[in-house]
Amino acid sequence: MAAAMLLHVSGSVFANGLLGASHLDLTLKNVGLINTTDQLSDRGVGDQVAWAQALHLDWQSGWYRDVVSVNAAWYGVTKLYASDNFMGRDLLRDNQGHAEGFNKLGQLYLKTRWEQRDQRLQMNLGWQPLAKFGVLNITRSRGAPDSWEAVSVDGTAGPLRARAAVTRRFSERDSPEKSRFYTLSGNKSIGYIATGDLTWTPRPETSVRLVAGGSEDYLLRQGIEVSHRWPFADEVALLSRGVFYYNRGLSEWEGARGFTHSAQHIYGQLGLQYGDGETGIGWSKTRAKLEGGLGHFYWHFGKNTRGFINSAADGEGNDYINDGEQMIYLYSQYHLAPGLLAGVYGNYGYNVRYQGVALHEWEYGAFASWEPESVKNLRLFLGLGPSYSWKLDRRNQPSLAAEGKGFHRAKGLGGLMSIEYRLGLF
Repeated sequence: MAAAMLLHVSGSVFANGLLGASHLDLTLKNVGLINTTDQLSDRGVGDQVAWAQALHLDWQSGWYRDVVSVNAAWYGVTKLYASDNFMGRDLLRDNQGHAEGFNKLGQLYLKTRWEQRDQRLQMNLGWQPLAKFGVLNITRSRGAPDSWEAVSVDGTAGPLRARAAVTRRFSERDSPEKSRFYTLSGNKSIGYIATGDLTWTPRPETSVRLVAGGSEDYLLRQGIEVSHRWPFADEVALLSRGVFYYNRGLSEWEGARGFTHSAQHIYGQLGLQYGDGETGIGWSKTRAKLEGGLGHFYWHFGKNTRGFINSAADGEGNDYINDGEQMIYLYSQYHLAPGLLAGVYGNYGYNVRYQGVALHEWEYGAFASWEPESVKNLRLFLGLGPSYSWKLDRRNQPSLAAEGKGFHRAKGLGGLMSIEYRLGLF
């Protein structure tokens, strides 16, 4: 009788809770990437082109007693085309210069939650997406997204939201591997990364976010992000936001890549929102001293990790985060029709000096995103533009002309095309 009762209870749990209200989505995603930059030509790297077809299966259970739920996701990426002497492009698996498809169980995590009035608390355990979570991030623009093995907590109370996570492994967007973290030069094991953020949203127009996080005994980052929307006429508003980040090497930091001891990055942006359009300008500045080389603001946390900064200095083609570098950013975008967004942008980086030589870089481009109302869950994206920087030598430093008279210019064209369609199976 005890066994019968147990079977009855178990069946009730799955039929009326986890399975009874579950749903499964199928996503088909076609992605093409092109990068013709000659920045690494001294290493024999030429044009890079990759094209892949991806398939995602995302399953989410129902909530048992409104407390427990499970998420799982499987990703498969098939190679359609790739350049010879392949360098990865973060789309297909790079197997010693040969492009390969892959598949993996990308997400599998348990969720628990508690809610009461304007208070909410949720905890996730397992392989999960940590998208702009504290100082960690994932990307979704490739065939498969990244994922983290972590314990995370997310709680809200009125205008406050607090999040925290501890993670021990990471799975890259272009690989089936589940990898631990290592230092950049010494290849020493890093036990964990801990991160968190606190966001205050007193009203919908205003947000203040404090972030902090670091890898064990290796690298610590702290920062603040502020944004505000100033409406002053019908369908017209001024948009403002700013960020500041501070990086500091800890006891195991080698100081051999990025910066020697510490680095700072600041970014501010002003935009004008008018009806269906938006136009704006941004400016950034970076400090990242590196002994014996040109430093930059390193935003990851060791090998097999992915950090981020909420700054336009993280450009589409170049990263404008070198020591001393200042950047001007311009953008404009407009909703041409329901679901159709088009825009242009440009970045210009200056004030960089390496061994007495002044360096500068820039890029510009255009993009369009379309989600047709007639076909639900279909999204098309196209972005394209040239970029200009400096070539890198075998030490990953700027390649200078003879006798320090200028530098060797790098140039190329970059683009991304994606077609994504999501279908609910049940």
